[in-house]
Amino acid sequence: MDVLGLVRQDHRRLEALLERCERTDHDVEERTVLLAQLDAALRHHVDEEEALLYPAFPLPDRDLLARGTEQHRLITTLADELTTIPPDADAFQPKLQALAKQVRAHLDTEDATLLTALEALLDDDLLDLGRRLEDRKHVVAAQEALKTTTTELLRRPRLRLKVTLAATATLAAITFEISRRRRAKGP
Repeated sequence: MDVLGLVRQDHRRLEALLERCERTDHDVEERTVLLAQLDAALRHHVDEEEALLYPAFPLPDRDLLARGTEQHRLITTLADELTTIPPDADAFQPKLQALAKQVRAHLDTEDATLLTALEALLDDDLLDLGRRLEDRKHVVAAQEALKTTTTELLRRPRLRLKVTLAATATLAAITFEISRRRRAKGP
């Protein structure tokens, strides 16, 4: 899939998470889980766009990217504020609504302007960017899985050094494999 398809897919996933968070009113535990998922998804969205998509954008008018980056900062700030409010507090719902409004406005803006402009300008590079985005998603998922596993194992003093060495070796192997694949694909 090309990068624009992946980004649009990510946008739809964010919208679905927002809707689920908004619909879940009374179940504090479910809302807490959904908010953690939304927070992680928003952070991945911001990271992927700013690390891969925005630098590839060749428009002379970089104002579009500056607005996108500013929207990312506002969304991240609102998400951070929301995570400090208990899901059953009175202030929670208005903050969630503010976050949802900003996220939807950002996604609409990107879908209507940034992605459309990028599609017209980078026709040949879209598949390559898509592969890079997918590689990045795999690395992030592997890192998260490794972090979860190693955190549990690191609590055992006898295994601490072995786990640290194994984790380092695993990350090095993943990085090497991605580099090898990129070199094999060529320019």
